[in-house]
Amino acid sequence: MTFALQRVDLLRARATAVDFDPHLHGTYSVVVVTSGTAHIWSGRWSRTVRAGDVFFFNPFEVHAGRSTSGRAQYDVLYPSEAFLDSCTATIRPDELRTIRTDVLTRSRATRGLVDALSAPIVDDASIEESLRQVLRECAFSVESPASTSTSIARTVCELVRRDELRSTRTHDLAREIGINPSHLVRSFKKTIGVPPQTYVRQVRVARARELICAGFELNDVAQMVNFADQPHLTREFKKVFGVPPGALSRGVGR
Repeated sequence: MTFALQRVDLLRARATAVDFDPHLHGTYSVVVVTSGTAHIWSGRWSRTVRAGDVFFFNPFEVHAGRSTSGRAQYDVLYPSEAFLDSCTATIRPDELRTIRTDVLTRSRATRGLVDALSAPIVDDASIEESLRQVLRECAFSVESPASTSTSIARTVCELVRRDELRSTRTHDLAREIGINPSHLVRSFKKTIGVPPQTYVRQVRVARARELICAGFELNDVAQMVNFADQPHLTREFKKVFGVPPGALSRGVGR
């Protein structure tokens, strides 16, 4: 995987993979399949995608995939909430926006995004406008936090994301919401797809990615997101992105 930062609210990555384990990102993910075929799943959807398709994940949505024929190649765009505001309706700070669309198969909009990403000379403006056209074809929902906090898993997610830099133990989370730790683990894994401590670590990796893009040194980032040291950050970062955090640091040139 290689990275490029067009501007603060739109990171771009290009990758080749056979399979990737369940993981999450702290931003929306728009994935453009450029070659190959893969089976992708998340807690929200499960489908086979092919070259020319574009698929979507919401922030902190656990997902995984496996190529069905050799290596699959794909580009990923990570638009921020601010970028989403620029191409859909603006939401209030106390609201949660969710992409309901799972996959867009080949269309004029998806072809435009594929062409913009594969152009010999990178044109950031063309990529951004093509991404906006794709996002305008997606269905969104907007909910208040109260309506999305009814389940144990969602409550835990909100607690972790609210205090993402703290070392949060499962027993502490269980005590905070008043349930048995074993029941919490079973409920969380069934709903989200990974154990709560895996989710905690990946939320911290998502925050580390933001800090690296903002220009912080890797050693400082490891301390800021409460990893033991830089090697610890590197191990966890590679589980999510398949490459060490130095690849992101070099790619964004910060």
